This record gives sequence, structure tokens and C-alpha cells, in this order.
Amino acid sequence: MANKYLKKRKWVILGAFLLVLTLTITGTYALWNYFKVGENQQLVTGDIYMKYKEGSSSIKITNAMPTNTYDPSQVFEFTIEGKNTYTKPIWYEIVIKWGEKPEGRNTRIPDEFIRFRLTEQLPDGEEQEVIAAGKYSDFENGKKIWVNKIAANQTDEITITYKLYMWVSDEMHLGAGDDADSSDMDMNTWNTDAFASVKVTVNGDFEEKTLEEEQETPTTGVATEMLKAKLGTDGLVGIPTTCSEESCESITDKSADKSTIREYRYSGATANNYVYFNCQDGKEQNADNCEKWRIIGIFKDDAGEEHVKIVRDKTISEMPLEYTVGSKTYKIRYSSSSENAYWDYDGSAYDNNWGDAGLMNWLNSKGTEGGYLNSLTDTAKGMIEENAKWYLGTVTYSSYGINDTTVEAYKYERAIEGCEGNKGPSGNSSGSAVTGNSSCRVWANNAAYWEGAIALMYPSDYGFASDSSNWSTKKLYNDYSTYITTNWLFKESNHSNLEWFLSPSSNNSGSVPYWTSGGTINYNSAGSISHVRPVLYLKSTVQIIGNNDGSSDSPYQLQI
Repeated sequence: MANKYLKKRKWVILGAFLLVLTLTITGTYALWNYFKVGENQQLVTGDIYMKYKEGSSSIKITNAMPTNTYDPSQVFEFTIEGKNTYTKPIWYEIVIKWGEKPEGRNTRIPDEFIRFRLTEQLPDGEEQEVIAAGKYSDFENGKKIWVNKIAANQTDEITITYKLYMWVSDEMHLGAGDDADSSDMDMNTWNTDAFASVKVTVNGDFEEKTLEEEQETPTTGVATEMLKAKLGTDGLVGIPTTCSEESCESITDKSADKSTIREYRYSGATANNYVYFNCQDGKEQNADNCEKWRIIGIFKDDAGEEHVKIVRDKTISEMPLEYTVGSKTYKIRYSSSSENAYWDYDGSAYDNNWGDAGLMNWLNSKGTEGGYLNSLTDTAKGMIEENAKWYLGTVTYSSYGINDTTVEAYKYERAIEGCEGNKGPSGNSSGSAVTGNSSCRVWANNAAYWEGAIALMYPSDYGFASDSSNWSTKKLYNDYSTYITTNWLFKESNHSNLEWFLSPSSNNSGSVPYWTSGGTINYNSAGSISHVRPVLYLKSTVQIIGNNDGSSDSPYQLQI
């Protein structure tokens, strides 16, 4: 009996499928200069230059279908030629990453189905296979696939031509009609909307390069290792494990023994901790194509893996008026002309339980449509630690504001005293609402922590961003004037506006903290409105690439 859907290559596909490969040769090192000559694009390294082969710069495949091999007529060539008269060899690397989407196409074919073959043409004309059938997902977006070098002290002309072939594996299954749900992609989508696009970058300098370093221990290092290498500079401070239990006064020594470090924080009035995030897929990471975020610090999860925690540099301006989750509709934005949002409000009730708050649902896209997480680019979503642990213990409030030091707030936020039996989704369901003096600082029916992708800053995040001399000696409300003069978060925030924090108030079951325009942290009902800055943890595999220094004009660049 004939199947109603396509498996392997059993049907001829009607319509046209476009596979585009765009080659971009760029120099990320000062050693290279970039210019155009006619239809060629060249990079000059002394006497060595790289250029496009004359002709088209894209592969176009019509009436394509998944296959187990490549079309030899569909090939992209790029050439390195010239001579290296330097006394050092020149090392270069070939990197692949997502290209831009073709006009009219919006569905990117999953990386696991994209295959490529790379060959190198030797001086004698023989074509040597470098990669036979590489799977794009094995190298991840933005990884190098090949390295080579030009020998030193060469007087003879050198010509090395690379050929890159691409195809879609026959592991991709296409569905038709009622069977579309059982396949990898609906055939109509394949014919009208699917695409694959890969950009090739060639980088080089005098530093030796190996494939093993890139695949196992990248030369740029994972983000956490690169940042920790800057311990004692740029405001990055290591916090000993005893900080939450005793005192943080000794933290002024920024080169403390790393064996005792619990986490790392950027603190002080200035910090080179800017990072590009949520960049347009396939575009260069710069201010035009990315958002600016700030690095709060580095934190260990329960498994001992370290994650970089970041906060959006500016508050969110684009939010819906309402957001529906199941049968419940939350109010999100106050009005169409306002950038203020409700922490939790369905029009008739509110509380301080982040586990089912309207803002939590919208930030993490748990409703019927839209949502902040869904609005991020595919690359950005792939960098986020989706099940990070966010603690929901209460901080102490007086009649005016937070009556805790940073160290105290940090301890109370984590609800570490007397809550061991109440951690997790079930929450503290036995007993009345707790007060600031209770042994377990979690409200009745609230969980002690929530696991998810995106939340808000803790009050202690703001406190730790100030100079370390304040952490165990200054109250977040009474001594706010000291905090704001030594705090990179306050100086670079939208501090003229109100802004929500995460931790529930110990004052009552409907109160949560917010940042006032003057820099104090007070409390308000969850049914009130303030501005929103999302906070998230990056996966431990995220890397910092390039030579940017983390300043406002040169934010760090990320890849995974």
C-alpha cells in the first residue's frame, strides 16, 4: 500500500526549493585589510590574499529534494593565492555559520539535516577531500571546520582553492496531506517557505590554530573561563562561600583564593560587562543588529556547572495589553501608550507567587500566543538555560522599604532556613502566611523556588553591584544614597522609572519589591505597575568570541 507521505526520496517534489550559500570573507585581526577589486573580494596579508572565484556567490537548487549525496554541479569556490614572504607561517581557519534568509522564505531547515563536503585543490590540480559529509549540527553555529597554514619565507606563488558543496540529507522526511504531523516538515512548507543558508568566514593571523582546540577547548574559552581570567579587573569580584553566612568585608581583595569562590559579581560604579544578545540570526554582531545586555556575574547551579547571568540594559517597551494562559487572562501592559507592566493581575486579583504570575507567563511564553521568549531570535533562545533555578524567599520590609543588607537579602531570598521540606513546585502549603521573622521565608502555597528561563533581578543583585564595602554594612533602603553612588546597575539603568524585582515581600502576600526613581527598593502590590528588565542565565557551553573588551562601545560577542 502506498504511503501518503514522503519517506526518503519516494516522491518528486513540485515547486522550487532554494538553497543559498553566501560566502563572506572577513578579517577579524588587525593583520588583514579589506578592500574590493572589481567583482572579487580580497583580503591582503602581506603578499597573501584571499578572493572569490569569478562568478555567482550563491548556490541555487530548484526542484530539490532530500538526498544522500551532493550535486557536483552545485559548488562554491573560494581561493587563497599569493606568497608569504614573512618569517612566520600564516595560519587561517574556515568557519561556517548561519547565513541570511532569502526573501520570501522564513522556515530554516534544521541543522541536523544539513550536510556539506569540503575539498581542497592541490597545486598539482588534484582535488583532495577535507570533509566528506559533515553534519552542520556537529560543528554548531559559528564553529570552524578546517584550519591550514601558509609556510613562511615563500618566494613562489601559492594557489589553494576550496570547494564547498551542500545538500539536505534524506533523513529529512516530508509529509503530505493528513500525514504532515508524522513527518519532519510539511511538503507545502518545504516547497514555499523552507530554506538553508550558510555563511563562510575565513580568519587568519600568525597564531597557530588546530581543529582539536575549537572542538574540545575553544581558544576563546567558554564565557565563564574568559571572564574569570579577568578577576580583579573590570569590576569582577569573587565572593567566598562564607559571604552569605558571616561577612563580606574581606571581599575588597579581588584576587581571593578561587577555591573558596561561590560566585563572581561585577561591582562598583563602572564595569566593562556589556554583551551583545538577541542578535539577528545570520547578521554581524553590532549595535545595529543586537540588543545590549549587561553581565551580572557567574553562578554555579546544583550540578556545579557555571552560568553567566545577564540583564537587559534597557527596560522592555513592546508588551501586549493582555496575555491568556488557559482560561485565565492576565493584564500585562497598563495602556497602549505605557511601558509599565503588572507583576501579576488578572483584572480582579493578584498575589506575589511568581510560579503563576502573569508577568512570568508572558516572559516565558506560556500562553496561547505571543510572549517575550518567543519573540527572541533562534540563536538567542538556544543560548538560554531553560530550567534555571530562581529562589522565591521573602526579603524583610520595614514600613518604608527593604530593611536588609545585601548579604542578608541574599540569604533570605534563597529561603535557606527551615524550608528544606517545602522546596519545589508544591511550595509551603501547610500553615499561614509567613512573616519576615519566620524560620521559613516562603509564603503559604508558594514554592521556595521556580525553574524556568526568564525572570527578574533579585534585590541582592542590585546590592552586590555596588562597592563590596557596602554589602554587609549598609541597608538597601536606609543607606540607598551610598548604594547609588557606587553601583553600575543604577548608573546604567532606566532609574528615572519604576522597575520590578523578583523576591516577594515579607509584608503581605500581595507585595513585591520595586526600584524607585531615587534608587531605593520599596514594595508595592503585584497588581500595580512598573517597568520590566528581563534576566536570564546562559548555558554553560556559551562562549565569548572575538576581541571586544566588554565596554559600552565594544560589548562582548557570544556564540554557542
